[in-house]
Amino acid sequence: ITRPRRASWGPGDITCWSEGGAECGLREYERKYRSIKTVEQDLPKALNPLPLLYQNYWKPNGADEEHPFASFEEFFNKWWEKHLKEVSEFIKKYFWGCSLEFVKLGLEARLYRTAVSIWTQFHLAYLWKKASHLKVEASWELDAKGVDALVHIDNNLKVALQVKKESYRTEAGKSNRFSQKKEPMPIIEVPYTLLPVEELQDKAKRARKEENVQKYLLWAKVAKELKHLPNGFVVFQASYVRKIEAFLLEKGSSLSGTIPWEMVAKEILSNDLHGPETAQGPLPPGEVDAEDKP
Repeated sequence: ITRPRRASWGPGDITCWSEGGAECGLREYERKYRSIKTVEQDLPKALNPLPLLYQNYWKPNGADEEHPFASFEEFFNKWWEKHLKEVSEFIKKYFWGCSLEFVKLGLEARLYRTAVSIWTQFHLAYLWKKASHLKVEASWELDAKGVDALVHIDNNLKVALQVKKESYRTEAGKSNRFSQKKEPMPIIEVPYTLLPVEELQDKAKRARKEENVQKYLLWAKVAKELKHLPNGFVVFQASYVRKIEAFLLEKGSSLSGTIPWEMVAKEILSNDLHGPETAQGPLPPGEVDAEDKP
């Protein structure tokens, strides 16, 4: 199975999430785990994978030979060995009489789906570090409170980002991701969809109810700010980050409560930003896009 370990996710380099990151594909993992839905219960806090996910994949200063990114198999084996006692108690409660290998494969599939969700958050945070001038912070403790990334507008003003996926799977919900409480600060829902623009527009054409038409058209607007890579990843584009940054710089001091994804799609993503950019981040100083060359 291809692995995401070769990713260079440090500042200024997001290889795994680029056109050249073919070795970081998802499709073989998906084929292996798609039909495995053995473990659907809410996992107890004792089995929380967030600390280990952040330890292995959130490296804001970059990975190196001493601290490389783990493959998913390496991550899961670490988690399994660390939680053998808690896993045994979980099996006694929910899977009495089942073989250890049966439950292990179910937990492996479950944690893979959680990991993919977290990797999406990490891409947003890594890209934010590259495409924005505003400081971003991430940790498993913040994640457990429903904050995927914390943006510092200034020393006294912080805004939480929360990736809002077009998904009805329980893994995507914060209530099933060990959330404890909401942070007392503004939260911006960052919409994200796996569906391409054309498919969402087609759904809008076929929808019978006007509310569904509008919903699909909004998701299509979101999809235009995302990019589907050959390796299976769907990634944020730098323009997405910059539009949210511009909104925060203009209105950050007046924000309160939760800014729903619908407002983000309607108002924030509708703004036109000028200047060359790439899907992975801004161009280095002095460089111009090929289309802008004389």
